[in-house]
Amino acid sequence: MVATATSSLCEAANASVQGQASEEKLISSAKQVAASTAQLLVACKAAGNAVKRAADNLVKAAQKAAFDKTEVDSVVVKTKFVGGIAQIIAAQEEMLRKERELEEARKKLAQIRQQQYKFLPSELREDEG
Repeated sequence: MVATATSSLCEAANASVQGQASEEKLISSAKQVAASTAQLLVACKAAGNAVKRAADNLVKAAQKAAFDKTEVDSVVVKTKFVGGIAQIIAAQEEMLRKERELEEARKKLAQIRQQQYKFLPSELREDEG
């Protein structure tokens, strides 16, 4: 609406300069631009408020989900000695497995970087410069 009203205003201004349009048409077009712009501003404010509310709700939901997850992740330690040892062994096993996976990921990243380095132009390589 703003663009259409502005286009009409430009046409009216051009016609007025050439003596082909009335002063009233120019004034009417200018008022339409102002009214359309005011409507646009009201719509933007409403949309901005809606986005703010939605973002606030998203943050609250994410915080609640994170809080709920922490409660679920809490460890229940078994009180019997044998059960406690089994828990320790299982936790150490998981830790070692994840450390191995991390090391494998580091090696893979190093290989990728080596391969990319081979494709660099010779002037960008440090060892040949």
